[in-house]
Amino acid sequence: MSDQELLDRIAQGDQAALTELCDSHAELIRKRAQWIARQYNCLRPGSHGGWSGYTKETLSELESVGVLALIECARNDGYDSSKGAFGTYIVPFLDGAMRRHLESSMGTLSLDRDSMGLVRKAQMLYHRDGKEMSEIADDLGVFLSEVARAVAYPTHFFSVYDLPIPEEDGDVFEYLMSDRLFASAEEIVLRALTMESLREQDILGKSFGVFGYTKTDLREIAIRNRLREDCVEKAEKQALKKLRERCLDSIAWKLRRASRMVDRAISLEQ
Repeated sequence: MSDQELLDRIAQGDQAALTELCDSHAELIRKRAQWIARQYNCLRPGSHGGWSGYTKETLSELESVGVLALIECARNDGYDSSKGAFGTYIVPFLDGAMRRHLESSMGTLSLDRDSMGLVRKAQMLYHRDGKEMSEIADDLGVFLSEVARAVAYPTHFFSVYDLPIPEEDGDVFEYLMSDRLFASAEEIVLRALTMESLREQDILGKSFGVFGYTKTDLREIAIRNRLREDCVEKAEKQALKKLRERCLDSIAWKLRRASRMVDRAISLEQ
């Protein structure tokens, strides 16, 4: 069945057609994930051949992000078969989603867009094309010191898979966390709440320029958090509501109210 036929069935709510479309483009998604990972210097060989555990984890995440991007493309009815194949149409969407995922998960959050572009180009020329730093400086028209910083910039998050296990085989995570692999329900819930709280802090911080964040426009916040702009606005309102409730229920706020009541009582007596 052609891609267009599958898309027509998807438009009618056929979930089996959506699954078939994803399966038919699984190889494309896998190749794009490897290509994007290579640009960010995230492809690392394992000690016994094949990819390292860190790389496998990264590629798996990128492929999942790619599948979600494909599903969104299939459902938004933006594809025009007269302008080319569906596989060609989705490539920019796959690459963009995968890049945003990596850049929101790594140390690259501290870079502005222009600096990130320089890092990406410099590392691609250095790691993929094997060019010397002086050649890259000439190609990009920048100073050699800038190229050196860009090539050395850590464009992958620090993972337990970066830690070798001397004279040991097996999964490094299991080695480090052998006594904590089975978390309790309370620990799992606490972790989920913590992650939610950190995301709320990130959105509020960038919206208002507080908590040590630089004030950022709505579109940039949406891209960084992989949300629609209206979803960011909704999340911001919910975070403000929760922050207000926490503030009103805090000991500091209750003490403040009590202090005001005492001051008011003293002024009335006088």
